[in-house]
Amino acid sequence: MPLPFRVFRGKLYAVGFKPDGDTLTFKAHDAAALATLLDSSGNPGAVAFDADKNHAASVRLQGVDALETHYQPAVGENRPAGAATPTAPKPSAGNHEQQREPARSAATALLGMLGVTITAADWHSWGYLQRVRVGTELRTEKFTDNVEVVVVANTVDGNGRVLGWVFPASVALSEGQSLSDAELKALLPRCCNALLLKEGLVYPYYFMTLGTSLRGKLSSYVSIAQRGAKGVWAADQTAAGVALPTCESLHGAVILPYLFRKLLRSWRMNALATWWAGGDLSPAALETLSIDALFTSGNPYIYTVSDRQFLRLSEVVQAEGGVLKLLRKP
Repeated sequence: MPLPFRVFRGKLYAVGFKPDGDTLTFKAHDAAALATLLDSSGNPGAVAFDADKNHAASVRLQGVDALETHYQPAVGENRPAGAATPTAPKPSAGNHEQQREPARSAATALLGMLGVTITAADWHSWGYLQRVRVGTELRTEKFTDNVEVVVVANTVDGNGRVLGWVFPASVALSEGQSLSDAELKALLPRCCNALLLKEGLVYPYYFMTLGTSLRGKLSSYVSIAQRGAKGVWAADQTAAGVALPTCESLHGAVILPYLFRKLLRSWRMNALATWWAGGDLSPAALETLSIDALFTSGNPYIYTVSDRQFLRLSEVVQAEGGVLKLLRKP
């Protein structure tokens, strides 16, 4: 039996941070209650509160995946047995983003739904927000946003992020209130997660903790965006197949963010293996991206809604001949 959802009210932080279309920095009014949320194994105490963010937590929006605005692939070094530490500097993991305009459009829309206005000029060249507008007021200092938001959640992911459903403060939900799947489903027309999907500003991305009823409702919003070729669906390049020979070409492509991250993890693993082996670490070599190596970082099982079964990722994604192609709709 699924755990009931709980309502948490609090403030979002955007100034001085790098928000995107699927993650918010959230300072709960009742942090102790938020800390009792369970992870996927049923363990409490999994929420990661960040002291550098005024002890706020990250809320990862359930059901959505926005184009990446700042991604750094983290993988193990896999030091070969008996290998000495190379004398060459370790290659950088970099800080990677997908096509900037649609990526930032999702962040702008999400914040806008919650009462925060940003423009292109509000982004610092390093990728963080240097100012925002709340009503007619300009906020330029960290932790002064003072924008009330509502998060509904019942679980935490493996990175300590709250898997949540985000609403503007005006929604009629009380701190600590419990909601069933059916009650939450009835509220989805006001939920930021659903609205982002309906406008095609993000891709669908369903964690295994997402119930069938809620997943079905979100999928209906995805279908609306797909039929109207809205947002990412007008630009997605993987249905026909896309060649991505370099990291630069990957940064400019509109593809499922999960695949973007996985390609970069495989790229990073190859770069570290080359470093340990004393191979070519020239800028040109490090810029090269091998689509065919996509599954170097793993070939996990995923659940495909259309097939209603678990398949290996390699049965859903074709990566050969330098071309990446999705064989199922995201």
